[in-house]
Amino acid sequence: MALSTIVDSMVSYICIRVPLQCHTQPVLSQLISRYGLTVNITAAFLEGNTQDNGWFNLEIQGSFQQIEAGLAYLQSLNIDIEQLNIKILAAEDREKLKLLCTNTNICGQVQSNQQIQSNTQEVNLTSKKNRAKFQVCIPKNYHYSPIIAGLVACYGLTVNIARAYLDIDTENDGRFDLEIWGSSQQIIFGLRYLKQLGLQIWL
Repeated sequence: MALSTIVDSMVSYICIRVPLQCHTQPVLSQLISRYGLTVNITAAFLEGNTQDNGWFNLEIQGSFQQIEAGLAYLQSLNIDIEQLNIKILAAEDREKLKLLCTNTNICGQVQSNQQIQSNTQEVNLTSKKNRAKFQVCIPKNYHYSPIIAGLVACYGLTVNIARAYLDIDTENDGRFDLEIWGSSQQIIFGLRYLKQLGLQIWL
């Protein structure tokens, strides 16, 4: 049975413009690991090897303090935040964003490691010995699930999105080029998680 993890009772709908200097930084990964937010990408466009800014439409769920800290982090990187809309969720709507973890033991183990990581101020990618690069297809039936966030929150991986195509039109599948860092075990479990969800992966 999949584990559903819900952070708190507020959700923020934002559009961010990601400048060129942030294209190689795991910005969304930091929102999850450092600030404890659940992040779902509802639309995105980020080209590789380009001078143009990328953009992401995001749903961010957490407490008011977590969302406020996460937005301040984005602003510290000179990332423009547009269309900010924060909504307090009713009790029956608090399971809007679910992390689809398929192994509760791994989830619990990684969460402890994640709490330690969240106290650090910077992510040192060179300290994570293993890296994997791949493309994943996110089908339209998963557009409302934080699939990529699960790699971070459930398996302790650091994730950078190198390229992204997810149309606002939910009839189309999305494609993401990802770079992930972590231990060999974390990477294996992370890829297995994507496979168990039935997603196509190209290494």
